[in-house]
Amino acid sequence: MLRKPAVFFSTLALATLGLAACGDDSEGTVEDVAPTATTEETPETQPEPTVTEEEPTAEEPAQEDGAEEKDAPADNGSVGSDPGPAPEGTVIPAEAVANPPESIDQFTLMDDSGPAYIYSDEIAATLISIDSNILSSPYESLVEYIEIDNTPAGTGSCGLTANEASVTCYLHAGDGVVTITAAPEEISLDKMVVFANKYAELAGAA
Repeated sequence: MLRKPAVFFSTLALATLGLAACGDDSEGTVEDVAPTATTEETPETQPEPTVTEEEPTAEEPAQEDGAEEKDAPADNGSVGSDPGPAPEGTVIPAEAVANPPESIDQFTLMDDSGPAYIYSDEIAATLISIDSNILSSPYESLVEYIEIDNTPAGTGSCGLTANEASVTCYLHAGDGVVTITAAPEEISLDKMVVFANKYAELAGAA
């Protein structure tokens, strides 16, 4: 009869040891889950860089606009402006023909001596000649040489001679007619008209 209690106590001891072992395993599983939870939370805190990347892109259009304003070409003001023909009946004073302006629009006087005053642009690609001698022939007879596109200019008119050989202007002066000529391959008739209009204005046509 004494053997049964010994076996009973031994089985109880084994059971308690098994429970203790199970308790240790459960604690290990809890500790193993905890670090995995922390590693899963770290990616959730990373959307902030997407916000900071958008801020510089908003400033880019403003910088581009500023660059366009700096690159914009400056307005050249009076170059190319046209005062138009002088009022009908006005003439260029004879003394003004002997003292030509130093510059007319973008053209500069190269030589103020000789039978003609030569004006040139910056690279001498265009030469315009103003005859220093006032012609005594009637204006009406001289204008007949302008056979193409006779256009009012200065105190007279400009146009192309026969076969477009020359761009020519005849302007009323105090004692006769002033002649202005240029090569048609160097200057257009429109620009020649502007030149004649400015010349008459600077010469004091009245």
